[in-house]
Amino acid sequence: MDGIHCHILPGVDDGAPTVDVALEMIAVGIEQGIAATILTPHIKSGDLEDRDELHQRTFTELEQAVEAAGLDCRIYLGAEVAFRFGLAEVARWPSVRLAGQSYVLVDLPSGLLSPGLEQGFFELRTSGMKAILAHPERHRELSQSPEKVDRLRQQDLLLQVDAGSITGRFGKRSQAAAETWIRQGWVEFVGSDGHDLRKRPIALKEAADRVELLVGEDEAHRLFVENPSRLLDGESIVRLEAEDVSMMHGSQTKNATARRGFFGRLFGRSGMPQ
Repeated sequence: MDGIHCHILPGVDDGAPTVDVALEMIAVGIEQGIAATILTPHIKSGDLEDRDELHQRTFTELEQAVEAAGLDCRIYLGAEVAFRFGLAEVARWPSVRLAGQSYVLVDLPSGLLSPGLEQGFFELRTSGMKAILAHPERHRELSQSPEKVDRLRQQDLLLQVDAGSITGRFGKRSQAAAETWIRQGWVEFVGSDGHDLRKRPIALKEAADRVELLVGEDEAHRLFVENPSRLLDGESIVRLEAEDVSMMHGSQTKNATARRGFFGRLFGRSGMPQ
């Protein structure tokens, strides 16, 4: 399993404060079954290009520490970029694109949606980048406006929901939105959005088993394994069409008591994380 959203890069945002904590977080991720992860420190709307240089330099230092610690997890650099005017320009900074591919993780401000939102994503798309919307289920307006979410999806935006939203960590509104969109086939990724070791740790097992109960093992595999792996390899992300959603619900196993959990089977599959 691969991760696409976490705040492990030390000392640059509200995530890991030190290299030691970053290494502990990576160790926790390995226990969760993560074989590779993209570090996505915040880039705020007022940040300049020197922020990009800081992230690259800090990442190189952490890479060396991971190797010295003998941790069996590949790490890649990216960013969680606050939506801003000139988003396409920021996406050209070397540290911003997820694992150096054409995907950009974008966070929306918590207030009302910007009137320039669609234009900003259009410019990003025409520059050759693909936008992934970070945890839109936690955005008050979007969580209550499925028609606006669908409109963004029609513009080729991909959706990433947080594991904590699925498990209820961020409240009932975020949980309801995340679960509804997963049932509708609107979600492409589930990210840990891990920030630390206690309040917001890297925690995917419970979320993955909950997703399996909602929509079945194949869909859990798409969200937690297949699409993150495709992103790292620069391949097209698997999106569901209406007929796929119908098949997903039609084939879902009804007997939940017979399940031993998504991660229990994941670790036993040939070619999957051990």
